[in-house]
Amino acid sequence: MSSAMVGGRSEQPVGRRYRHRAVLRMASVAGALCAGVLGVLSGCAGMIGTHDVDISESQLTVLMARQFPMERKVMEVIDLNITNPVLTLMPQANRVGTELDVTAIDRLFGSTALGHVKLDYGLRFQPSDHTIRMTQVRVRELALSSGSSNLHGAAQRIGGLVAENALENLVLYRMKPAQADEMDRLNLVASPITVTPTGLHMSVSPKQG
Repeated sequence: MSSAMVGGRSEQPVGRRYRHRAVLRMASVAGALCAGVLGVLSGCAGMIGTHDVDISESQLTVLMARQFPMERKVMEVIDLNITNPVLTLMPQANRVGTELDVTAIDRLFGSTALGHVKLDYGLRFQPSDHTIRMTQVRVRELALSSGSSNLHGAAQRIGGLVAENALENLVLYRMKPAQADEMDRLNLVASPITVTPTGLHMSVSPKQG
């Protein structure tokens, strides 16, 4: 069977392309996940059955950094500015640790406190909107290094705000609509996300049943 030459490279025979059209559609969705999460799908071509997706620690750091700086309010009088995320993988707990700098400004009294928060969380794929989100965020430590007694007294509430309001269900990545539609059309599902010593791991496969 003849092959066409484009730019000095041989394409696959036309008949073979038609026979593998369904397989290529599956591969395009795997490729969408690759491109969407910084091109990290292992062996994107020819996806049949379960396929692995691995996200390195550095790639996860890029996804996280895009969410900051973050501004939030607490009790209507304290403004928070959350910056400088630093990640630590916690594979034994299947979680990710993150340290953040926090600036708290008391708009009522005009005082400012600088703080540092340590927290950890899991990650999950949300199939309803095709996003990767933080989940079960827990503050392990919050220290305010300066500021008024009012701000120090609010430290626990500030920590709760950072964990529950600012970061719980925070979207780190959202698939493009065309990619999400193709994933749904091909009836593909994602496994739970696992934290490994080198990053994150999940798999994508056809829905059973």
